[in-house]
This record gives sequence, structure tokens and C-alpha cells, in this order.
Amino acid sequence: MSRFSRRRLNEEADGFEAEARRSDAAALDGDQAAKDPANSDYARGVASRCAAIARSNAHEFREIAAALRDGEIPDNVRLD
Repeated sequence: MSRFSRRRLNEEADGFEAEARRSDAAALDGDQAAKDPANSDYARGVASRCAAIARSNAHEFREIAAALRDGEIPDNVRLD
């Protein structure tokens, strides 16, 4: 059993969901930059990789949020 209240865990989960939305927006920006012919090949490559990282982060943030809502605190999350 968690030493944190359900309310606190849900508040933390809401924060991770907000971060996931920001990461989704960053991924979209990266995708747009990767497709922009005005950018150099190098810049498009970097933007593409950044978009992939942002999508991965969004996925991880959502997994953490789901765990918190289930009353679990993932090992890689500190709430103190």
C-alpha cells in the first residue's frame, strides 16, 4: 500500500498526463520541421529524431500516469 493518498497519486498522474500532452505537441513540431524543405538535411534529421524521442516520452508519461492512478508508484518515480 502506498504511503501517498489516492488524491495525491491522482494529482501526480494529472501532472504526468500534462507532460505527455506537451511531448505530443513537441513531436508534432518535430515532424513538421522534419518535413520542411527550407531546413537543411541535417536539421530535418535532428527534428525527426527529436520527434521520435518526444513520442517515446509521451508514451512513458502516460504509462506512469496509469500506474499512479492504479495506486502504484513506478520504481523510476520519486514523489517526495
